Amino acid sequence: MYYDFIHQHKQQFKIAGIAFIVLVVWWGIATFVDQNGKIPVVVSVVPSDATVTFNGKSEGNGTHYLPAGSYEVTVRKDGFKTETEQVIVTGKKQQNVVAASLTAESTDAKKWAKEHSDDYAKNQAYGAIEANSNGSYFTAKNPITTKLPYNDPYFTIGYIVNKDQSITLTVVTPSPRYRFYAVQQIRDLGYDPTDFKIMFKDFHNPLEQK
Repeated sequence: MYYDFIHQHKQQFKIAGIAFIVLVVWWGIATFVDQNGKIPVVVSVVPSDATVTFNGKSEGNGTHYLPAGSYEVTVRKDGFKTETEQVIVTGKKQQNVVAASLTAESTDAKKWAKEHSDDYAKNQAYGAIEANSNGSYFTAKNPITTKLPYNDPYFTIGYIVNKDQSITLTVVTPSPRYRFYAVQQIRDLGYDPTDFKIMFKDFHNPLEQK
C-alpha cells in the first residue's frame, strides 16, 4: 500500500525534495552573506526577555553577527534599572561577549529576581568571560598600562581610558622641571611620548602672572 502511494505521488515527492534542497542552499547562502565579514557577539542578559539594543538597533539574547566597531549597548526592562555600556566589537578579542544582569527596582521585579536567582548566578560566567576578554584586549592595545601608575617623589604618571579603549596619559606635578622628567620617564619605560595624548595636571606655568 505504501509502495503504491509513493509510486502514485512520485512526481510530487521529487518536486518537494528539490524544493527542500533549494531552500537549504538558499538559507546557507543567505546566512553566509549576512555573516560574511562580521564578528560573532554573544549576548547574555537577565531577565532574558530584556530589550537589548546596539546603537539603537534591537538584538536580544543569543549570538549575533555585527560589523567591527564601537557600539552603545543598552539593556532595559520595566521594573529594572537600565544599563548602558560602550562595547568594542573586534576580531582582536578572544571572544566578544555582552553580559548584563539587571538590578530589580520595583516590587514585582524584586520578587522575580528572588525567584530566578539561579539565572543571575549562571550569568556570572558570561560576565567573567566578558571581563577577561576585554581586559586582555585592553592590555594588548595599551601595553604601557602594565607599568602604570608610575610614582616618583616629584611626579606621578597614570592614565584615563577613552571610549574607544585608547588611553590618555596623565602627569601630575606642579613643577615645569619634573614635567620634563616625567616625559623622559615615559621614554625610559620603552615608549615614545609622541604616541600618546598627555594631560598635565596640577601644572602651573611659571610665566603666568599672579
